[in-house]
Amino acid sequence: MFVLRWLKRILKAIAGLVVIVLLIPVLGLTYGWLTTSGLDRTPLPGIAEGAPRKELADKLRAEIPGYQRPEESTFLTYPEWAIVYAAREYAGYVKDNPPSGFPYWSYIGRFWQDYAMVIRASSAYPFNWQNHQMLAVIGTSHTIEHAIQWAYENTVGRVTEAVGGHRTAADVYQAKVAAEYAAFLDQVPWYQFPYAEKRAALFAVQPALSDGVVRPNERKLAFGLADTIKQGYADLIKQALAATSDPALLDIHVWAVGPVGDATLGERETLLERDLGADGAVFVTKRYQVFTEMIPRLIDKGVSFVEIGGNDEILATVLSNGPVAVPEGARELFAYQLPAEPASRRTGLIVAVRKLHAVVPALIKSGTRLEHIYDY
Repeated sequence: MFVLRWLKRILKAIAGLVVIVLLIPVLGLTYGWLTTSGLDRTPLPGIAEGAPRKELADKLRAEIPGYQRPEESTFLTYPEWAIVYAAREYAGYVKDNPPSGFPYWSYIGRFWQDYAMVIRASSAYPFNWQNHQMLAVIGTSHTIEHAIQWAYENTVGRVTEAVGGHRTAADVYQAKVAAEYAAFLDQVPWYQFPYAEKRAALFAVQPALSDGVVRPNERKLAFGLADTIKQGYADLIKQALAATSDPALLDIHVWAVGPVGDATLGERETLLERDLGADGAVFVTKRYQVFTEMIPRLIDKGVSFVEIGGNDEILATVLSNGPVAVPEGARELFAYQLPAEPASRRTGLIVAVRKLHAVVPALIKSGTRLEHIYDY
């Protein structure tokens, strides 16, 4: 009977945890929906300007595999990148500050607000089950991880901070790993990060004479355990994706006009696919941050865009110190101060692809920094 009672308690605890995990996206999206406003539904300026010949556009879609990407993905990709930005801003914060002071809950709330906003922005498109399933999973993981880290760093972490009295060699190492992780995410999925390797290097960190033993050992135990859990979770994700998912599309097809051949010649992993004569050319290149960094260079060389991923509108974000003057050909989707860096502001803009060559230089000229173009 004793064993049976304990078994029942364990099963109840597991069931309770499952219910809590399932409630996270429900409560998160409810919070996001209630704390964000509706969207401007006026037609995007410049969206119809310079539209290509339909027969040529249809021909490219039919003949180039992977040319057409689902346009709603430009919006649904953003919350994934919001997690990347949270990692980047965490790395910037812990470079000079103790991790106990990081605004973990603000970043939890920010994810669900971002998700609610992109649901509104993509509501005119077919419902993309695969994207939404993935966002619910990573949003739940993001929430659990940040909530646990907040609780730990503001209890045990604060005690060992006080005992140590200063940043130890282990703190410096973990801040370095945080920066490496944030940079890694710019181009590679999180589950490919070498957590086990970083754990081994953490255990090998030699404390300075003034570090004592409490803080260094606590950091090694806490982050060593976290790295072990993350490595195990990452291995499971990799196995599941290998068994159930098609490989991620790592390339993007771009239809552009101007000196496309010459402009793309020096760009790495970029191939001119089709010369369309007076109608421009199609090239294929790498997605993610590589593509974002390429856009201003191509524009500087006289290139403008007809379609990206077969689409005529795209989401972009910029960073600035204040409100952004929205150029013609774009519309603001959201704007907010960075929780860990209140002096900086992130603005999301829906941009007409055929106005991108004018919008990007105007934004850069006004003092904003192009952060990312969300390439479906």
